[in-house]
Amino acid sequence: MAEACPILIASDLSDASEVAVTRAMQLAGSHACPLTALHVIQEEPLWWVVESRDLDPDDLRLELRHEALATLRAQLREMAGRVDREPSEPGVQVRFGKPAAVVTEMAEAMEARLIVVGAHGRHAVRDWFIGTTAEKMVRAGRVPVLVARCEPTHSYQTVVVAVDFSESSRAALRAALAWAPRAQFTLVHAYETLFESYIDVVTYENLRQELEDGLYARLRDFAREAGVRSEHEPDYRVIAGHPGTAVVDAAVRAHADLTVCGTQGETGLRSLLLGSVAQHILRESRSDVMTVRAPHDGAEGFGS
Repeated sequence: MAEACPILIASDLSDASEVAVTRAMQLAGSHACPLTALHVIQEEPLWWVVESRDLDPDDLRLELRHEALATLRAQLREMAGRVDREPSEPGVQVRFGKPAAVVTEMAEAMEARLIVVGAHGRHAVRDWFIGTTAEKMVRAGRVPVLVARCEPTHSYQTVVVAVDFSESSRAALRAALAWAPRAQFTLVHAYETLFESYIDVVTYENLRQELEDGLYARLRDFAREAGVRSEHEPDYRVIAGHPGTAVVDAAVRAHADLTVCGTQGETGLRSLLLGSVAQHILRESRSDVMTVRAPHDGAEGFGS
């Protein structure tokens, strides 16, 4: 990448965040990006401890911050040994507050180009009911979010991009090309049919073939407009079925190590559909997932 592209790691100091730290370091090293690691301490549980032990809140906050800084620095040192090309010395931050909100605020303040977070945190049961921290970041912010699941033994080699022809999926494809320029790409467009039960089989097959031919042509045009060049040699897939399921299944078949999608569709019902699609991909994908919002997009659209 020609310009500086700051990367923000959101680490909860868990084993899952080690994967995120390693992947972020790998990306930062290969793209010469400045890197900042952030840990957020949630304050809500602290006051019960203070009241029960008669501790001074300021002393407790200071102690917790020092401990978190030491642990975060140790995690960064350990993960640095797993990457071929280490980034420049990362910045380290520890803040108090609600993790998703603090991470989003800091990412926008530092003009980060990517947030990297682990797939699971310390509160899996609670997150199952109210949404994961990663999902909250996707909903709240405008910075692309990379949810790291897989052990990053190498740079991204096989990337699946969900395309619904919206501006957010155009932004997603461009982001994928920028962060994984040497990968093999598969572009997936999924459509749902509604009327096959009401027409004869021959007519339906003819209509389906005509529809898919048109979608393949539109998918190729969309890819060229977004910056796909002949050297990428993408594989194009048009699939009948629920978009979220189709994209996840296509990624499994392609042995993808990264799945990329936008977080808002075109208008109206499409924006609602892509919201559910992005959420499905985030929760069900076996690969890493990067979600990208269209430039100047509003906050609505994800999981609406």
